[in-house]
Amino acid sequence: MKTVLLSLATLILSTPFALADGFLCEGKNSGLQIKLYNHTDPAYGTRTPAILVLANPMIQSDRKTVAVFSDENQTLNYLGRGQYQAKVDLRYLDSGRQGENVAGTKLGQLKTIIVKIKFSYSHTGTLIANSVDEIPAALFYQKRNGELLDEQATCKRYRKQN
Repeated sequence: MKTVLLSLATLILSTPFALADGFLCEGKNSGLQIKLYNHTDPAYGTRTPAILVLANPMIQSDRKTVAVFSDENQTLNYLGRGQYQAKVDLRYLDSGRQGENVAGTKLGQLKTIIVKIKFSYSHTGTLIANSVDEIPAALFYQKRNGELLDEQATCKRYRKQN
């Protein structure tokens, strides 16, 4: 029994993992909230986005989440240099609430949402930003008809503590 427990403990401690991290952003005009979380499994890359949650705190119901975009569904991409792209794909239930208001339009009219966060990682892996508490950002909402809406945003770094 001790051997099994010791082997299990060794396996758990030797398995590489990272704590969850990402960004919590808010649009200055719309008040839309974006929660962006990176993968925690090094096999996927711990700086690779796993999920982006778009929420509207103004919705008068318990469900504030408007849409969820994920690497798994191929609706979330990292474009480099602090730019993340969420593709609105109405085939998925996670982003199928096409009648929800998003920054002056409807979710169903959007093609992509691009989040540009002004940050970079140093060679040691630490975050370099203009401010420790607030990181400037911009949100771009590309409509299916080609029109582009944008707004300024602020973000904070999210890091799960032990």
